[in-house]
Amino acid sequence: MNYWTLLSLIVLLPACETGEERATENDFEKLMYNIAEGWSTQNTDQAISSFSQDAIYMEPPNIQYYRGHQQLRPYFDELDSRYKMTFHNLWFNKKNQTGVGEYTFSYGKDTSDVGMVVVELENGKIKFWREYQRKGPTDFEKFLGIEDKEWEWHIGNYPAPKDTSNN
Repeated sequence: MNYWTLLSLIVLLPACETGEERATENDFEKLMYNIAEGWSTQNTDQAISSFSQDAIYMEPPNIQYYRGHQQLRPYFDELDSRYKMTFHNLWFNKKNQTGVGEYTFSYGKDTSDVGMVVVELENGKIKFWREYQRKGPTDFEKFLGIEDKEWEWHIGNYPAPKDTSNN
């Protein structure tokens, strides 16, 4: 082996062997759709297979908290055929192994939980799951629609602008 080949191996080999599996955008989508299908078909093993053994699943600031497969299993096992999960949009940052999904989680009523989940991956599995959600119509288009709604906050209920010319 010549000097340059040996030097290249010494320099490049450590960079190639980080020991951590790096997920791609396609891998991320498969994980997320696997969870949605597992929840929607009451297949707990399928849903849990996307999470690392010690994953943290939470809804901050203090709504839900589960750690690891042992705590996720009874949580997922409670779901019956009324529960359905649908991802509408998924985004993934390969460099920092973090993704986001916009979803509807319905449960056999005319209202659902619609929200976003932020996930952090480690070795190709979900290590952290943080969801933020609101109750709303099951139909995603109605949830996003702007017509025929009574908005809690809008320009009509803001105070008049402060007069800054007197300062």
